[in-house]
Amino acid sequence: MMLITALEKQKGGWAVFVEGEYALMLDAETFVRAKLRAGEEITPARLDELKYQSDLRRTRERALYLLETRAHSRKELFDKLVKTGGEAAAGEVTARMEELGLLDDADYAARLARQLTERKGYGEVRVRQELARRGIDRELIEDAMAGVAETADVDAALDALIARRYARCLGDEKGRSRAVGGLLRMGYRQADIRRAIGRALDALEAEGE
Repeated sequence: MMLITALEKQKGGWAVFVEGEYALMLDAETFVRAKLRAGEEITPARLDELKYQSDLRRTRERALYLLETRAHSRKELFDKLVKTGGEAAAGEVTARMEELGLLDDADYAARLARQLTERKGYGEVRVRQELARRGIDRELIEDAMAGVAETADVDAALDALIARRYARCLGDEKGRSRAVGGLLRMGYRQADIRRAIGRALDALEAEGE
């Protein structure tokens, strides 16, 4: 057993001092529920339990705030929550958010794939990379890309990008290389890019006749 020697209200909650030394910080609700008193004895196990309860509460509040701000993948949310309450609390809260339907990697992947394709103008390769970076598993990536492929028109997207960004620099090899490099970084396949540049050059030539 150890002695609680002081309890101090601070900006982050309540600081608990044991045997004259700082032991942990509790959020206000956990502190009230614990009914701690200076001069009382407490076990190390009880301290660990209170710390976890407080970490869990803070982590849950953080999760709800993050999910109100924007959708997250499971991995994205877990990685952010670890910084708040550690791995155990982050894992428990992430699982709870899934149970409540606030986390859905399949829906998130489908929505993000369409957003990156339609709003950002990214090609398939870049979209796959972005989904993988957010921790979406391979099967869900395939499902998301299949949904995009039903409506995506790669040729039309490339034609629009070239007309908007690169039409003026296609007249020499350096300019064409720059266009190819830029479109590769956006996730388009080289064969599709070459065909699109060919179409753009044909159109420019036709205009000049």
